[in-house]
Amino acid sequence: MPTAQTDQNLKLWWGVLYPAYADHPILAVPNCNSEGTVFEQDTNPPNAAAFFDPQHRYQRWDHRYACDLPQLVQDLQPEEPTLLEALRETAQDWAQGLNILDPSVVIPHLQSQYPDLSAVAIAYLALHLVYPETIPAIHDAWLDTVATGNLPANYCHGVILDYTPTARPLREVWQDDSIADEQIFRYLEDMIDLWQVLEPWHCHYSLLTVKNLAVNPDDQLRLHQLDFTLPLVETFEQPTPPPSLVGVWQELFAHASSRRQAVFMPLLVSLSTAPLEKISEIQMLLDSLACTLRSEPLPDFQEEAGESTGELIDELPDITLSPESAEEDHTAIEDAPTALLPRQLVQVDVAAHTDTGRDRHHNEDFYLIHHRQQMRMTPNGQQLEVQGIYVLCDGMGGHAEGEVASSLATKTVHDYFEQTWPWQGELPSAEEVRNAIYRANEVIFAANDQKAKTGSGRMGTTLVMALVHNYHLRLGHVGDSRIYRFTKRQGLQQLTTDHEVGQRLIQQGVEPEIAYGRPDAYQLTQALGPRNNEAICPEVIDLDIEEDTLVLLCSDGLSDNRCLETHIISHVLPMLDFSIPLNQSLHKLIDMGNQVNGHDNLTAIALRFKLRSVLSNLF
Repeated sequence: MPTAQTDQNLKLWWGVLYPAYADHPILAVPNCNSEGTVFEQDTNPPNAAAFFDPQHRYQRWDHRYACDLPQLVQDLQPEEPTLLEALRETAQDWAQGLNILDPSVVIPHLQSQYPDLSAVAIAYLALHLVYPETIPAIHDAWLDTVATGNLPANYCHGVILDYTPTARPLREVWQDDSIADEQIFRYLEDMIDLWQVLEPWHCHYSLLTVKNLAVNPDDQLRLHQLDFTLPLVETFEQPTPPPSLVGVWQELFAHASSRRQAVFMPLLVSLSTAPLEKISEIQMLLDSLACTLRSEPLPDFQEEAGESTGELIDELPDITLSPESAEEDHTAIEDAPTALLPRQLVQVDVAAHTDTGRDRHHNEDFYLIHHRQQMRMTPNGQQLEVQGIYVLCDGMGGHAEGEVASSLATKTVHDYFEQTWPWQGELPSAEEVRNAIYRANEVIFAANDQKAKTGSGRMGTTLVMALVHNYHLRLGHVGDSRIYRFTKRQGLQQLTTDHEVGQRLIQQGVEPEIAYGRPDAYQLTQALGPRNNEAICPEVIDLDIEEDTLVLLCSDGLSDNRCLETHIISHVLPMLDFSIPLNQSLHKLIDMGNQVNGHDNLTAIALRFKLRSVLSNLF
């Protein structure tokens, strides 16, 4: 078979066919009113030219039957654009405001504009957009009528995917003892995380075939293709249960070295006895392994132990994780009991930026950050210690008084914790957070009284703040500035509730349309400075970082008009890319907010957390 090295300028793709099923949520035939194009199986001699598609654009580089896929293909018309290329290039536009990982939202949205676009193609588009290193890019797609024979259905979804010759088979990685056991453990965790992401698309079965799993040169898990078909396989005698995630792990460890099998023996023994039915139970099994390894030293390794280990693996039963039970629990990890496996910070990035806006002449926003971190390194690994105070205020009041109020509030809160919170101390209590905010209110309130300010002439400010101790956060809030959290798995979430008339009415049971139809809907119900402490009730929120996370504190000049919610893909998602400087992506976010809003000052503080499992002390 020719190789990609034959011509350095030659571009090769993977060609894949999926059978169509009328009652499948992804593999159904969309809007098919004709017989389509006949795609005949090969009857030509082995050396004759063969094509993957009926239009003879993609020439196959080997001469197996079309149903024996995937296989390499060459694009004979690379200058001709495809719909999928156009959609990939405009993804940041059509994906705005969508929960891109929810097929019930994305599929109808795209098919309303492109009725012939299959859900298979949309799955690749959406998943690659969020996980570009793990999910291959799609270049072309179509639906064809195929001749009967070895192919499983009359209709097939044809797709052309990215070809990644540098990806290393996962089985080979498992056998390589130069790969740290910590990394192997992380691949197990990655598979659990991916299961959750892929399950709503009915392609979590992609993880159940070992040869479909690979590792990129940057050590990230990669899928060669998505598999939507596995649950539909049945026999005429007894239904054959599909492979399980547990079964894949057993297969990988069966071919690993005796040393690696011995290290993971507690996991392998548990797999042979635990009645696993949900993905959350598999996650807890990993946690239990970590706990066991921490509490029990590994036995001395001997070659003889390897033989018994291999025998045990051969005897391990295949425990099926049924698609039905997994489908009932695709948020199971979030709802599971507290995990035993600890997480460790490996990177925390901080950035802040403010802009006056297009329509304002001065800036009444103010922020203050005191961020400290240190790295402790030993032969057993490294540990990052982080502590910080992050305060953002949006001032209000005539004659430049708003910026006075915002500055007073931020500095008062900062000084309070500088005096009461020692370096490397535990997080201040919720009561202390409220006390700091009350103190800031008192300072501004006294300044108003001293200047004999009355009514709307009294200066005031909103406030959002975060106290950080490693991966624990305590958040405080008064007014309509906001705090958001973004993760790839949970999407963008507003953590605070605006203290304004409209929101108060909604909490009282009024319909949102009616509540925000009032002329005073956006009038603040709480702010620092205009009134005494009895008039405010600071909101305090506790937040633990459990995965790679972006936390945004922002003034309403940025968050107005659902600015962040409608620019998640183009501007929020890139902020969780650790290869891009956080300051750079935050500036782009503020610039975008200035174009969308611009009627007010725009300010944001961004905190980015990167975590990994604490494994160095286990292996």
